[in-house]
Amino acid sequence: MRARVFLVGLIAAATMLVAPPLSAAAPAPGLSGLTDAIAGRLALADTVAATKWASGAAIDDPAREQIVLDTVSQLALDRDLDPAYVRGVFRDQIEASKTVQRGLFAQWRLPGQTAPPATPDLGPVRAAINEFNVAIVDELAATHGLVTTLRCPPELTVATTRTAAGIGFDPLHVAALVQAGASVCAVSTGSS
Repeated sequence: MRARVFLVGLIAAATMLVAPPLSAAAPAPGLSGLTDAIAGRLALADTVAATKWASGAAIDDPAREQIVLDTVSQLALDRDLDPAYVRGVFRDQIEASKTVQRGLFAQWRLPGQTAPPATPDLGPVRAAINEFNVAIVDELAATHGLVTTLRCPPELTVATTRTAAGIGFDPLHVAALVQAGASVCAVSTGSS
């Protein structure tokens, strides 16, 4: 399953990298704030990876992941969002972060490659991640009227493309950004 999700993300990322540039006159999509917050959170995976690499810690951290999921579930309730939906979105955030960490570990294992210096304390990084978590839940609440419509998938694609280009993400981070947005659109196509 992980391989399939990663492959889908890579294909989507490659598509975004070779897509024609968006018109400067095109309006900013309603999901830009969300994709920017997701990308900000994802960018912190590099520091987490370097620290885990230096300390020999495992990439998977089930206890920390559970804390994140419990916290965002409460944030969802506070904002009248479905906690299951928000947990799903954050499972994607966690998996995307691990995709970046695994990708960086693979790079650093190559001959001649080295990891950047590690931070001695992940506390400030985790605090920043927590701030992005709140921002993501706030954006999910603010865009709830959009993420539940058929407009969501194309607008998410445009916003993701703009965010990735604006930050200058490499293919690994673009693929992870696509993966992180996989559950954002809560569009129901079933009929009653």
